[in-house]
Amino acid sequence: MSPYLSLSIVVPVYSGQAFLPDLVARQEALRAQLVTSEWPVRHVESIFVCDEPIDGSAKLLQDLAATRPWLTVLHLGKNMGQHGATAAGMLHTSGDWVATMDEDGQHDPLAIVDMLKATVQRHFDLCYARPISGVHAAGWRDASSRSAKRLVAFLVGDPFVPLFNSFRLIRGGVARSAGALAGYDVYLDVALRWFTSRVCTVDLTLRDPREGAQRSGYTFRSLLTHLRRLLMSYHLTVLRYVMLAGFATSAGFGVLGLTLAVQKLINPDSVPVQGWTSIFVTTSFFGGLTLFLLGLILERLSTMLTRAQGHPAFFIVDRSRDELWSKQA
Repeated sequence: MSPYLSLSIVVPVYSGQAFLPDLVARQEALRAQLVTSEWPVRHVESIFVCDEPIDGSAKLLQDLAATRPWLTVLHLGKNMGQHGATAAGMLHTSGDWVATMDEDGQHDPLAIVDMLKATVQRHFDLCYARPISGVHAAGWRDASSRSAKRLVAFLVGDPFVPLFNSFRLIRGGVARSAGALAGYDVYLDVALRWFTSRVCTVDLTLRDPREGAQRSGYTFRSLLTHLRRLLMSYHLTVLRYVMLAGFATSAGFGVLGLTLAVQKLINPDSVPVQGWTSIFVTTSFFGGLTLFLLGLILERLSTMLTRAQGHPAFFIVDRSRDELWSKQA
């Protein structure tokens, strides 16, 4: 067995022709740094997944790979989006650890060392880069992204949602298992959360270099689609609150209706307006009951959808090789 932990890097590619040479050069610098360092990690491969690029990225990557045996280029048959391309690359990795990053250079490969330190030493399985400042020049992009993720975190009951981004370090077994289940409508980060709760972060400076020079590949419509996929990939915890609200409303007005009926029998003059009270109470009672039953049905459908998406009942993680870090680093 190798005395080193192996590292694979996955990069989905859609319109990165202007940034790929520099990104590959920085990955080469990471390889050289790891070879000469005391850290028990070696970079074994970089997998670039061409997601039907709209520029000359595919040809450029083939040229770069011709002189770099550690660089592999995969070509998807059709455009599958960033998460689909990343999942495809993760399935083709062999490393003990898998790092995923964007093509545009906002993620520095050398920062993976800091992520490894934070993750391996404490036996975590998943690490996200956490921006210490805004990523995009347009402040509304960062603000809207944070707000949407916080809303989703509340609706689904997962506090890790605000951490989700494309610069990740993942234990190899978790990465490949999640990649196999991250289907077309399953959000990749949600699939990763199916396999582990050991999640950490590392504060890094991230900046989108495309701002002002090149339009982002994401439109407002595609960002909304992104949000929809994130929500639909979860079992919606908020539905339980809907059921509770419906049950409480129905029960409350049921008790109120019985109380008013008894009051009417004992003291008829205490209810001066005839008919209105019974209509109001009856409508509210059955409205609450309908809300409860609707929440119950949606809860069941959400559970069935999660099962259909492949949510595993259990998963075994081997963290024994983490000891290499404490022994050699």
